[in-house]
Amino acid sequence: MEQVYRIGIDHGYGNIKTAHHIFQSGVVQKGSITELSGMVVELEGKFYEIGSTHKEYQMDKVWDEDYYVLTLAALAKELQGRGLCNASVILAAGLPIKWLEEQAGAFRKYLMQKKEVVFKCNGTRYHVKIEDVEVYAQGFAAIAENLRDYQGFNIVADIGNGTMNVIFVVDGIPDSTRYYTERFGVDCCVIEMRSELTNKVHSVVDDLIVKKVLKDGTAEIGEKYLKAIGECATEYTEKIMRKLREYGYNEELAKLHFLGGGAMLMKHFGKLDKNRVRFIEDINANAKGYEYLSHQRRIRRKLRQK
Repeated sequence: MEQVYRIGIDHGYGNIKTAHHIFQSGVVQKGSITELSGMVVELEGKFYEIGSTHKEYQMDKVWDEDYYVLTLAALAKELQGRGLCNASVILAAGLPIKWLEEQAGAFRKYLMQKKEVVFKCNGTRYHVKIEDVEVYAQGFAAIAENLRDYQGFNIVADIGNGTMNVIFVVDGIPDSTRYYTERFGVDCCVIEMRSELTNKVHSVVDDLIVKKVLKDGTAEIGEKYLKAIGECATEYTEKIMRKLREYGYNEELAKLHFLGGGAMLMKHFGKLDKNRVRFIEDINANAKGYEYLSHQRRIRRKLRQK
């Protein structure tokens, strides 16, 4: 029997993550490849440069072909790591938790638009059979394998580039009545900061510089710029905390867990009781979680067949 590989892909607005790789989610169609091109996917005679920018926010990921092309790039990364050019795969993907029920069917159909696909990535030819697509809840997937560790009253906030997913977990069991998706994310923070930063420092600060400071807490730039970015970032983290409090967060009663790219934003700039807050810094956590949930589904199916 042909081996089937289960490959998790986290289709973020800022970055595409697999269990082992991460790259920016931008797609730019090119007429040809040049020596300046980075990662390039060639599909049906068209060339797509991957990662030179990031994907603009869109609520529904099936509106254009970009996320399909990005999926192929992610598959190429994972298959290359396994030394494979031909493979049968089950894609394990995710969507913001509040939108899962409404959008999962369309997203699954979108990713399965070709049962077999032949493409090139950086000149290497790949032939992939898509056996199935499974779609899971973003945020929940990242903690699914370790749910038993979430004893007491827990709030998990997965802050990505475009959205924040909030999940309540009580004594290792997710509360199926309390989960939320909000338009809070790192890119939202950057957008809000643009005009305010210009007013503070009287010059334009490149978004890439801002994102580096949000991620690392610092950068090799002038002190006045660092201070201004820090002040703006702190204001944004306070908005996130106000939203969490609206949902019922009380630091004296609940443990708070941040993950996703925004976890570092909260770690560096949030006014938090670090004894009551945990930061999950593995940026690939959702992709790994999708693979874990997919394997668990396979085990359950085998047990039912016995």
